[in-house]
Amino acid sequence: MGNRMMVVGLCGVLGLLLLTGCAAFKKGPTDEELVMQQVQAFTADFLAANADNLLKYISDDFTNDRVASKKEIADHLAKAKEKGRIEEFKTFIADNHGAVDLKDAKVTIKDGVATVYPILASADMGSVTVELTLKKDPDKVWRAVGINVEGI
Repeated sequence: MGNRMMVVGLCGVLGLLLLTGCAAFKKGPTDEELVMQQVQAFTADFLAANADNLLKYISDDFTNDRVASKKEIADHLAKAKEKGRIEEFKTFIADNHGAVDLKDAKVTIKDGVATVYPILASADMGSVTVELTLKKDPDKVWRAVGINVEGI
């Protein structure tokens, strides 16, 4: 009788797991998926000229040959906002059919550094190919630490 009750109990638990789709055992998104989610969100905010959101995608460790740091990016954004350039940029994007195409972008992660390539950015006057480099910051959020733009 005890074995029978145990089998019935196990069948009940198994049935519950099957009904819920084993949700309790799902691990959540992979690092590759998290990186692509960040890139998609950054792209949407960039194209919408949501300047107040852009810094949340940039790591404190960001560096580039044209913009040396996150602080420098913040300073550029503050000056642009002050001079009304953010609204001009939003209009420029719309008037020139600005777009970012992520359909061929692949995420590669090696030694804790993610690269996303190729990101194709285009407008009426032409296009560029972008490689974005991200790393997981101490708060476990993937943020950009570098960018390489080809075609300028």
